Amino acid sequence: MSDDTTAEQLRQELRDVEEELAELRRVGGDAQARRGQDTDTSEGYIEPEEIATELTGIAENEAIIDTLEQRRDRIQEKLDALS
Repeated sequence: MSDDTTAEQLRQELRDVEEELAELRRVGGDAQARRGQDTDTSEGYIEPEEIATELTGIAENEAIIDTLEQRRDRIQEKLDALS
């Protein structure tokens, strides 16, 4: 991002990050809700590998959310500095 970024460009970037955060939170919430549930073909036993994969996906999603929140904060600081 260059030094001559306009306030409108920053606002648009902020909106984009907020939309991405909302989607990741929705997906993360869905994953949390499904965690540990039996699949249609299971007989009540969930493979440890499947559990590990789900937990890894949830942790990765949370890390991305943290990164986007930091990016959002930096964009907001830049926008505030222009005001």
